Amino acid sequence: MSRAYRITVKESETRTLKGSDEISTKLELLDILPPEDTATLLKGALAERGFKEQEDGTLIRQDGGLTVTVDPCDGSVSVKSEVSESVGLEAKRHGSGYDDIGPNQSSLKDRLKEQAKSDIDRKAEQESARLQGQATEALEKHLDELQPELGRVVNKVTREALKQKARSMGTVTEVHEDAEAGNLTIKIEV
Repeated sequence: MSRAYRITVKESETRTLKGSDEISTKLELLDILPPEDTATLLKGALAERGFKEQEDGTLIRQDGGLTVTVDPCDGSVSVKSEVSESVGLEAKRHGSGYDDIGPNQSSLKDRLKEQAKSDIDRKAEQESARLQGQATEALEKHLDELQPELGRVVNKVTREALKQKARSMGTVTEVHEDAEAGNLTIKIEV
């Protein structure tokens, strides 16, 4: 006579999962001044907006899981969003066996453990995809705020570059700025 038995295996893990997204672009800086002078103006304008200079010369500003990196030498901008979360994952598997036929208890238990671990891996992949979506959403939202800000920085750098260029060409006699319209008029005597 065979005896039936039922085995339940429960596996659980806590994993730190991450999701990230990144986008890169370039600032449209005009070649009014030599590149090193433009880079100096850009550094100053970004420092006013909370960017910190790094050892490699780039400027970085972090806002939670968002990092904006600007290389003032070539005007490249990189925006990265990272989301991290500690997630508890759990899986249960059940199986039945018989003493006289089929797999023995230890091999059945091992097989159920492997299946439970596979279930945990699948759940981790789903959670990672969810976090990836959150990172992308945060990046898109931040870009909506960042683009006008970087546009204002480029405009400020361009205005300052034009003023410096005008001073190098002669004596500046008159400067009119209309910030609302975005107009700048400089009169010089050569």
